[in-house]
Amino acid sequence: MAEGSTSAVPFLPQLIGQAFNLILDELYHRLVESGYEDLRPTHCLNVFRFMDCDGTRPTTLARRAGMTPQAMSELVGYLEKRDYVRRVPDPTDGRGRVVVYADRGTRAAEISATYFADMEARWGAIVGPDRLQDVKSALAQILGASPAHGAQPPKVSAP
Repeated sequence: MAEGSTSAVPFLPQLIGQAFNLILDELYHRLVESGYEDLRPTHCLNVFRFMDCDGTRPTTLARRAGMTPQAMSELVGYLEKRDYVRRVPDPTDGRGRVVVYADRGTRAAEISATYFADMEARWGAIVGPDRLQDVKSALAQILGASPAHGAQPPKVSAP
């Protein structure tokens, strides 16, 4: 880029990042308003959305979230201490343990899911449902064409 030139329109990665930050901020406020001050968006995005109804092994959660098992263990431990989840014996293999929702976690996950549905409805009202679907389809197509698609996501540590 030439020296001194500026763009009034942010680059696509900046827009995506700003949209993601908006999502996280709004989700956090929704959780706080609902009485879940100790819950963070990362718990909803990296744990709750990857849990199966009948329980999920922590290593499976870590793989699905693209995190190290140690980072996932920290998130699950945090949630367990606050009664959002429990670790119970795996019914299919007594040697292992699975993470299941505690009552408080079930309600928090419902609030999170409702927030995401509300957010999509609001965004659809702003740009039109067809345009929002086009954005979703385009992003899915870009991700599907990415050389990294299908490869393990990069490992990240817990915040």
